Amino acid sequence: MRIKFFLALFIIFFGLPLTSYLIWYFTPTKKINILIADKTVSTFYRSEHRSLNWVLNRYRYVRHDGSPYLFDSNYYGFFPLEDKKYFIRDIDSLSEEALDSISEKLDIYHLADLYGVYYNEWYLDTFETEHSRKIYGGMSRNDLILLKKMKEKKKLILGEFNMLAHPTPTPIRNEAEKMLDIKWSGWVLRYFDLLDTIKNPELPRWVIRLYMQQHGNQWPFKRSGIVFVHEDERLFILENRTHLKREVPFIYASDYAVKKYNIIANVHYPYWIDITHTGKSNKVIAWYKIRPNKAGDSILKAYNVPDVFPAIIEHLGDYRFYYFCGDFSDNPVELLTSRFWQIEKISGLFYSTMLYNERKKFFWKLYMPMMKNILNEYYLTKIR
Repeated sequence: MRIKFFLALFIIFFGLPLTSYLIWYFTPTKKINILIADKTVSTFYRSEHRSLNWVLNRYRYVRHDGSPYLFDSNYYGFFPLEDKKYFIRDIDSLSEEALDSISEKLDIYHLADLYGVYYNEWYLDTFETEHSRKIYGGMSRNDLILLKKMKEKKKLILGEFNMLAHPTPTPIRNEAEKMLDIKWSGWVLRYFDLLDTIKNPELPRWVIRLYMQQHGNQWPFKRSGIVFVHEDERLFILENRTHLKREVPFIYASDYAVKKYNIIANVHYPYWIDITHTGKSNKVIAWYKIRPNKAGDSILKAYNVPDVFPAIIEHLGDYRFYYFCGDFSDNPVELLTSRFWQIEKISGLFYSTMLYNERKKFFWKLYMPMMKNILNEYYLTKIR
């Protein structure tokens, strides 16, 4: 009996993982040429495009030369080095002819995060605490030109927060919005699991400063809640129970999206969100819903902010475009887990349904299956 017991343990803890890894390793690779633009890489962890690299690695997408997509080198944007040094690799110095050549070779253009890197967070290690001058960031004129060329060539375009917001210059933003038939409202929001400034010293200082400046120098919050901030620096907060029936925004997917992309029907999303609207040429396939009480609803109406707004925007047909109205690719997933076949079957081991500040359930149940199906559908179209 003891031998059988230890044999069973060996199979569970060593045999099954090894088999899963070997099946993944020997799965045929798929060549696809993707340009990942990420200008917000202020740490070596590179969380801003980490989720995308997980999906690429899990489903064996490789570069044109057969090498894997490496999260720390195969992107364009800001590259941190030791001793507060850095270098920038982007397309800003290229001619339009060169951009046209790039768009011919590319399959996918993914604008992961263009917010950028700022003086305080880079040199002073005070990440997200107080605003400071920009070192690098925002959509450039050449980013926009490449976007246009990818659309003209009917390539796949993936955009998400922060593609349109500060510090992208207004003229460039306006052109991008017109091209893609979307419109940023100027509002962004984020859930915080604790708004008590004493118990949560990691609350951004600029949030506290702006709120107190605009609301009689008061900070009455002790529980969780949602911070809303406009590009003109107007800021308000909805606190759990005081203003909210449910403390965190939820994403609700349409029946179409659930069936087509094999995603969960609803899931909470606690990170950065932009309120972006779309014209009739696009299709909203998932929505955010905030559940305010009567007090919260009156505040939303005072600022003309809706409680339901797009989460995922899709355009298929004359060109392929998805806009994720949130920082979807930014997620602290472990890349090691992407090397195991069928790892998603036990995804419930990696997240808690009780912790609203976690993004892991969102990754496993919405982001990962959706990206898997978007990439697979495009790849099958490409090789036909």
